[in-house]
Amino acid sequence: MAEYENKKDLVISEQEIVHLNEMMKSFDSDISAAMSYVRRVQKLTFSQLEKRFSGIQGNTLKRYMHQSYPSMRPIHVVAAYSWLTMVPMTAFFHGFKRNKRYSGMDDSLVEALIRIGRLPTELMELFLAMICSILSDESKQQFLIFRQKIENKYNKIQESNDIVPPKNLDIEAFAIDYYRSIALTVKQFRQENNFAINTMSRVLGLSDYQYNILENPNRTTHFPVSIGFRVMQGFQLDNYVNFTCEMRWFPEFHELRQNQHVQHVRELLTIEALGYLKTSERKYMINILINLLNIA
Repeated sequence: MAEYENKKDLVISEQEIVHLNEMMKSFDSDISAAMSYVRRVQKLTFSQLEKRFSGIQGNTLKRYMHQSYPSMRPIHVVAAYSWLTMVPMTAFFHGFKRNKRYSGMDDSLVEALIRIGRLPTELMELFLAMICSILSDESKQQFLIFRQKIENKYNKIQESNDIVPPKNLDIEAFAIDYYRSIALTVKQFRQENNFAINTMSRVLGLSDYQYNILENPNRTTHFPVSIGFRVMQGFQLDNYVNFTCEMRWFPEFHELRQNQHVQHVRELLTIEALGYLKTSERKYMINILINLLNIA
Protein backbone atom coordinates (compact mmCIF):
# COMPACT_ATOMS: atom_id res chain seq x y z
CA MET A 1 0.00 0.00 0.00
CA ALA A 2 0.97 3.62 -0.36
CA GLU A 3 2.98 5.60 2.16
CA TYR A 4 1.76 9.15 2.71
CA GLU A 5 3.06 12.22 4.44
CA ASN A 6 1.75 12.38 8.00
CA LYS A 7 -1.01 14.99 8.08
CA LYS A 8 -2.61 14.03 11.40
CA ASP A 9 -1.85 17.43 12.91
CA LEU A 10 -3.20 19.33 9.93
CA VAL A 11 -6.24 21.46 10.70
CA ILE A 12 -8.09 22.81 7.68
CA SER A 13 -10.01 25.98 8.44
CA GLU A 14 -13.16 27.23 6.77
CA GLN A 15 -11.13 30.17 5.48
CA GLU A 16 -8.79 27.77 3.69
CA ILE A 17 -11.75 26.01 2.09
CA VAL A 18 -13.11 29.35 0.91
CA HIS A 19 -9.69 30.22 -0.54
CA LEU A 20 -9.54 26.83 -2.26
CA ASN A 21 -12.98 27.41 -3.76
CA GLU A 22 -11.86 30.84 -4.99
CA MET A 23 -8.91 29.24 -6.77
CA MET A 24 -11.35 27.04 -8.66
CA LYS A 25 -13.16 29.87 -10.43
CA SER A 26 -11.08 29.67 -13.62
CA PHE A 27 -9.59 26.22 -13.04
CA ASP A 28 -11.51 24.34 -15.74
CA SER A 29 -10.77 27.08 -18.23
CA ASP A 30 -7.08 27.01 -17.34
CA ILE A 31 -6.96 23.22 -17.72
CA SER A 32 -8.54 23.53 -21.17
CA ALA A 33 -6.03 26.17 -22.18
CA ALA A 34 -3.12 24.04 -20.97
CA MET A 35 -4.38 20.92 -22.79
CA SER A 36 -4.90 22.90 -25.98
CA TYR A 37 -1.48 24.55 -25.69
CA VAL A 38 0.27 21.18 -25.32
CA ARG A 39 -1.65 19.79 -28.29
CA ARG A 40 -0.54 22.69 -30.48
CA VAL A 41 3.06 22.58 -29.28
CA GLN A 42 3.30 18.84 -29.87
CA LYS A 43 1.54 19.26 -33.23
CA LEU A 44 -1.12 16.68 -32.39
CA THR A 45 -4.28 16.69 -34.48
CA PHE A 46 -7.59 15.49 -33.11
CA SER A 47 -7.60 12.68 -35.67
CA GLN A 48 -4.22 11.56 -34.29
CA LEU A 49 -5.58 11.72 -30.76
CA GLU A 50 -8.56 9.61 -31.81
CA LYS A 51 -6.16 6.94 -33.04
CA ARG A 52 -4.24 7.00 -29.76
CA PHE A 53 -7.37 6.62 -27.62
CA SER A 54 -10.24 4.19 -27.87
CA GLY A 55 -13.49 4.86 -26.06
CA ILE A 56 -13.45 8.62 -26.54
CA GLN A 57 -14.11 10.66 -29.66
CA GLY A 58 -11.98 13.47 -30.98
CA ASN A 59 -14.95 15.83 -30.73
CA THR A 60 -15.21 15.09 -27.02
CA LEU A 61 -11.54 15.91 -26.52
CA LYS A 62 -12.06 19.05 -28.57
CA ARG A 63 -14.86 20.13 -26.23
CA TYR A 64 -12.66 19.51 -23.19
CA MET A 65 -10.06 21.82 -24.71
CA HIS A 66 -12.56 24.62 -25.30
CA GLN A 67 -12.31 27.11 -22.45
CA SER A 68 -16.01 27.91 -22.74
CA TYR A 69 -17.09 24.27 -22.33
CA PRO A 70 -19.33 24.36 -19.23
CA SER A 71 -19.03 20.76 -18.01
CA MET A 72 -16.21 19.15 -16.06
CA ARG A 73 -13.02 17.73 -17.51
CA PRO A 74 -12.76 14.21 -16.00
CA ILE A 75 -9.53 13.66 -14.11
CA HIS A 76 -8.91 10.29 -15.76
CA VAL A 77 -9.04 11.90 -19.22
CA VAL A 78 -6.54 14.60 -18.25
CA ALA A 79 -4.36 11.92 -16.63
CA ALA A 80 -4.44 9.80 -19.80
CA TYR A 81 -3.69 12.89 -21.89
CA SER A 82 -0.73 13.75 -19.67
CA TRP A 83 0.56 10.21 -20.20
CA LEU A 84 0.18 10.43 -23.96
CA THR A 85 1.98 13.78 -24.11
CA MET A 86 4.49 12.86 -21.36
CA VAL A 87 3.73 16.16 -19.63
CA PRO A 88 3.31 16.03 -15.83
CA MET A 89 -0.21 16.51 -14.47
CA THR A 90 1.03 19.29 -12.20
CA ALA A 91 2.06 21.24 -15.31
CA PHE A 92 -1.57 21.23 -16.44
CA PHE A 93 -2.65 22.32 -12.95
CA HIS A 94 -0.33 25.30 -12.86
CA GLY A 95 -0.44 26.20 -16.55
CA PHE A 96 2.48 27.11 -18.76
CA LYS A 97 2.20 30.82 -19.35
CA ARG A 98 1.92 31.39 -15.60
CA ASN A 99 4.61 28.90 -14.60
CA LYS A 100 7.50 30.76 -12.96
CA ARG A 101 9.89 28.10 -14.23
CA TYR A 102 9.32 29.34 -17.79
CA SER A 103 9.33 33.04 -16.94
CA GLY A 104 11.40 35.15 -19.33
CA MET A 105 12.15 32.26 -21.68
CA ASP A 106 11.88 32.40 -25.43
CA ASP A 107 8.60 30.85 -26.63
CA SER A 108 10.42 28.33 -28.80
CA LEU A 109 12.42 27.10 -25.80
CA VAL A 110 9.28 26.79 -23.67
CA GLU A 111 7.67 24.73 -26.42
CA ALA A 112 10.76 22.52 -26.68
CA LEU A 113 10.83 21.96 -22.92
CA ILE A 114 7.17 20.95 -22.93
CA ARG A 115 7.95 18.30 -25.55
CA ILE A 116 11.25 17.13 -24.09
CA GLY A 117 9.73 14.28 -22.07
CA ARG A 118 8.98 12.45 -25.33
CA LEU A 119 12.56 12.66 -26.62
CA PRO A 120 14.37 9.28 -26.65
CA THR A 121 17.24 9.16 -24.19
CA GLU A 122 19.90 8.70 -26.87
CA LEU A 123 18.76 11.88 -28.65
CA MET A 124 18.72 13.78 -25.36
CA GLU A 125 22.28 12.69 -24.70
CA LEU A 126 23.25 13.63 -28.26
CA PHE A 127 21.83 17.12 -27.80
CA LEU A 128 23.73 17.71 -24.55
CA ALA A 129 26.92 16.32 -26.12
CA MET A 130 26.55 18.76 -29.03
CA ILE A 131 26.32 21.68 -26.63
CA CYS A 132 29.32 20.45 -24.65
CA SER A 133 31.33 20.19 -27.86
CA ILE A 134 31.17 23.96 -28.38
CA LEU A 135 31.71 24.98 -24.77
CA SER A 136 35.02 26.16 -23.40
CA ASP A 137 36.80 23.70 -21.14
CA GLU A 138 35.84 25.78 -18.11
CA SER A 139 32.16 26.00 -19.05
CA LYS A 140 32.04 22.32 -19.92
CA GLN A 141 33.52 21.44 -16.54
CA GLN A 142 31.00 23.68 -14.76
CA PHE A 143 28.14 22.02 -16.63
CA LEU A 144 29.40 18.52 -15.83
CA ILE A 145 29.65 19.42 -12.14
CA PHE A 146 26.09 20.78 -12.27
CA ARG A 147 24.89 17.62 -14.02
CA GLN A 148 26.53 15.43 -11.40
CA LYS A 149 24.78 17.32 -8.61
CA ILE A 150 21.40 17.07 -10.36
CA GLU A 151 21.80 13.37 -11.08
CA ASN A 152 22.90 12.69 -7.52
CA LYS A 153 19.67 14.30 -6.37
CA TYR A 154 17.22 12.97 -8.97
CA ASN A 155 19.09 10.02 -10.57
CA LYS A 156 20.45 9.87 -14.09
CA ILE A 157 18.48 10.50 -17.25
CA GLN A 158 16.85 7.16 -17.83
CA GLU A 159 15.20 5.42 -20.71
CA SER A 160 11.51 6.17 -20.77
CA ASN A 161 10.51 3.45 -23.24
CA ASP A 162 9.12 1.26 -20.46
CA ILE A 163 6.69 3.92 -19.28
CA VAL A 164 5.36 5.27 -22.55
CA PRO A 165 1.61 4.81 -23.12
CA PRO A 166 0.31 2.02 -25.34
CA LYS A 167 -0.18 2.92 -29.00
CA ASN A 168 -3.91 2.78 -28.39
CA LEU A 169 -5.09 3.49 -24.87
CA ASP A 170 -8.50 2.13 -23.88
CA ILE A 171 -9.83 5.12 -21.97
CA GLU A 172 -12.63 3.17 -20.29
CA ALA A 173 -10.29 0.45 -19.02
CA PHE A 174 -7.92 3.19 -17.88
CA ALA A 175 -10.77 4.92 -16.03
CA ILE A 176 -11.74 1.73 -14.19
CA ASP A 177 -8.15 1.13 -13.10
CA TYR A 178 -7.55 4.79 -12.23
CA TYR A 179 -10.65 5.31 -10.10
CA ARG A 180 -10.23 1.96 -8.38
CA SER A 181 -6.74 3.00 -7.30
CA ILE A 182 -7.99 6.38 -6.11
CA ALA A 183 -10.79 4.70 -4.14
CA LEU A 184 -8.39 2.41 -2.28
CA THR A 185 -5.68 4.98 -1.63
CA VAL A 186 -7.81 7.98 -0.72
CA LYS A 187 -9.57 5.84 1.89
CA GLN A 188 -6.21 4.74 3.26
CA PHE A 189 -5.05 8.37 3.35
CA ARG A 190 -8.21 9.43 5.20
CA GLN A 191 -8.01 6.64 7.75
CA GLU A 192 -4.28 7.00 8.43
CA ASN A 193 -4.69 10.71 9.11
CA ASN A 194 -8.00 10.42 10.98
CA PHE A 195 -9.79 12.84 8.66
CA ALA A 196 -13.58 12.92 8.78
CA ILE A 197 -15.45 12.20 5.57
CA ASN A 198 -16.89 15.71 5.74
CA THR A 199 -13.36 17.16 5.83
CA MET A 200 -12.34 15.11 2.82
CA SER A 201 -15.43 16.06 0.85
CA ARG A 202 -15.09 19.78 1.59
CA VAL A 203 -11.43 19.84 0.60
CA LEU A 204 -12.15 17.97 -2.63
CA GLY A 205 -15.20 20.08 -3.42
CA LEU A 206 -17.60 17.14 -3.28
CA SER A 207 -20.71 16.32 -1.29
CA ASP A 208 -20.41 13.60 1.34
CA TYR A 209 -22.45 11.35 -0.95
CA GLN A 210 -20.09 11.96 -3.88
CA TYR A 211 -17.08 11.39 -1.67
CA ASN A 212 -18.41 8.02 -0.50
CA ILE A 213 -18.75 7.03 -4.16
CA LEU A 214 -15.14 8.11 -4.72
CA GLU A 215 -14.04 5.65 -2.01
CA ASN A 216 -15.95 2.76 -3.60
CA PRO A 217 -13.45 0.65 -5.61
CA ASN A 218 -16.25 -1.29 -7.29
CA ARG A 219 -17.95 1.75 -8.79
CA THR A 220 -16.44 3.71 -11.65
CA THR A 221 -17.77 7.25 -11.56
CA HIS A 222 -16.08 10.12 -13.36
CA PHE A 223 -14.79 12.94 -11.17
CA PRO A 224 -13.53 16.40 -12.12
CA VAL A 225 -9.83 17.04 -12.60
CA SER A 226 -10.08 19.65 -9.85
CA ILE A 227 -9.96 16.95 -7.15
CA GLY A 228 -6.32 16.31 -8.03
CA PHE A 229 -5.39 19.93 -7.52
CA ARG A 230 -7.55 20.31 -4.42
CA VAL A 231 -6.11 17.27 -2.64
CA MET A 232 -2.59 18.64 -3.14
CA GLN A 233 -3.42 22.19 -2.09
CA GLY A 234 -5.87 21.37 0.67
CA PHE A 235 -3.72 18.75 2.38
CA GLN A 236 -0.43 20.44 1.50
CA LEU A 237 0.98 17.47 -0.42
CA ASP A 238 4.05 17.75 -2.63
CA ASN A 239 2.37 15.46 -5.16
CA TYR A 240 -0.32 12.85 -5.34
CA VAL A 241 1.65 10.07 -6.99
CA ASN A 242 0.67 7.57 -4.27
CA PHE A 243 -2.97 7.72 -5.30
CA THR A 244 -2.17 5.74 -8.47
CA CYS A 245 -0.07 3.05 -6.79
CA GLU A 246 -2.93 0.52 -6.87
CA MET A 247 -3.30 0.58 -10.65
CA ARG A 248 -3.07 -3.00 -11.90
CA TRP A 249 -3.96 -2.84 -15.59
CA PHE A 250 -1.76 0.17 -16.31
CA PRO A 251 1.10 0.02 -13.78
CA GLU A 252 3.31 1.89 -16.25
CA PHE A 253 1.26 5.01 -15.60
CA HIS A 254 2.09 4.90 -11.90
CA GLU A 255 5.72 4.22 -12.74
CA LEU A 256 5.70 7.31 -14.93
CA ARG A 257 4.30 9.32 -12.02
CA GLN A 258 7.10 8.04 -9.82
CA ASN A 259 9.67 8.98 -12.44
CA GLN A 260 8.17 12.32 -13.34
CA HIS A 261 11.46 13.85 -12.26
CA VAL A 262 12.86 12.66 -15.62
CA GLN A 263 11.11 15.59 -17.31
CA HIS A 264 12.35 17.94 -14.59
CA VAL A 265 15.95 16.71 -14.89
CA ARG A 266 15.88 17.14 -18.66
CA GLU A 267 14.57 20.68 -18.29
CA LEU A 268 17.21 21.59 -15.72
CA LEU A 269 20.08 20.19 -17.79
CA THR A 270 18.84 21.81 -21.00
CA ILE A 271 18.39 25.24 -19.42
CA GLU A 272 21.77 25.03 -17.67
CA ALA A 273 23.64 23.90 -20.79
CA LEU A 274 22.05 26.57 -22.97
CA GLY A 275 22.95 29.18 -20.37
CA TYR A 276 26.65 28.84 -21.20
CA LEU A 277 26.09 29.73 -24.85
CA LYS A 278 26.07 33.05 -26.65
CA THR A 279 22.68 34.29 -27.84
CA SER A 280 23.27 33.22 -31.45
CA GLU A 281 24.57 29.81 -30.36
CA ARG A 282 21.61 29.35 -28.03
CA LYS A 283 19.09 30.04 -30.79
CA TYR A 284 20.92 27.62 -33.06
CA MET A 285 20.91 24.84 -30.46
CA ILE A 286 17.24 25.41 -29.63
CA ASN A 287 16.46 24.93 -33.33
CA ILE A 288 18.46 21.70 -33.28
CA LEU A 289 16.52 20.53 -30.24
CA ILE A 290 13.23 21.28 -31.98
CA ASN A 291 14.40 19.35 -35.06
CA LEU A 292 15.33 16.38 -32.87
CA LEU A 293 11.89 16.53 -31.29
CA ASN A 294 10.28 16.63 -34.71
CA ILE A 295 12.01 13.45 -35.85
CA ALA A 296 11.62 11.58 -32.55
